[in-house]
Order: sequence, then C-alpha cells, then structure tokens
Amino acid sequence: MTTSVGMKDRKKQSSLSLQQAIGDPAVERALIALEGVCMRILEDGASASRGDPDVLSWQHRFKNIATPVSLALAELKGPRHFHYHYRHSEKDDSVLKPVMENPLETLAVTCESALGCCQTKLVGIRDRELIDSQRQMESALRTFLMRYQDYTEKKSN
Repeated sequence: MTTSVGMKDRKKQSSLSLQQAIGDPAVERALIALEGVCMRILEDGASASRGDPDVLSWQHRFKNIATPVSLALAELKGPRHFHYHYRHSEKDDSVLKPVMENPLETLAVTCESALGCCQTKLVGIRDRELIDSQRQMESALRTFLMRYQDYTEKKSN
C-alpha cells in the first residue's frame, strides 16, 4: 500500500568520499574533532554524579544540541537522504529534491544553530565535567565554522 499518489520509490544516491568532496585537510580535521565531541556527548557514560537529576537534565540538553549536528555529519559522510513531501493528487508534478543541495552547507547551518543553543541554553551548569563538555562542543563548532568559512572563501576565489 502506498502512502501517496504517484510517489516514486526512494533511492539513495551514492556520495563522493569526504576527501573528494572537500579536499581541504583543515576542514577534515575540524569535522573529525566535531564528530568526536558529538559522539562523546551522545554516548556519555556513567560518572560519579550521574544519579543527580540536575546533571541528567543538563545531559539531556546537551544531547538535544548534539543530535542534529550528528545527523548532519552522517548526511555529509553517507548517502544523501531526500526529504519527500506527500503528493495529495495525481496532478501534482512538483519536483522532489534534497532539502539543501550541499550537505556541507547543511552541516554549517546546523553548527551555527547548535552554537547559538550552546550559548543560550547551557547557561548555569555547575558540574565540572559538563562545563568541560560545553567548552569542547563550542570549540569544535567554532573551529568547524571558521574552517568552513575559509574553505568557501578559497573555493569562491
């Protein structure tokens, strides 16, 4: 049973390797650092103060900020995923295409949003480990955004 009229089956496009797509070692190092920080936050293990409800609340906020960045990183590294809209009539001939054409651009927009969230939603943390995680996350986001800006300026020239 199909969910909409005349909708084609989803196909995954193969993506170029990260080296071919970017080619800038500084951007690649920033991506690796960003991926490491996201992984640490999303897979945060047990700690001495993990039973504290306040710490659990802060961890939840961290995970809400890191998840979109992690998904954008996966989109950059893996096959492109398309965002399809349902067709409600047979006469609808709209073209289905990715939400953003460039996955690196998608990641940059996501990182800008995540950096803003870090600066506004993570105010008042008292736990030393969480403060360190916040600093690492903000540093990785800023580094990537600076490298991305340098990369786009080089590419446009």
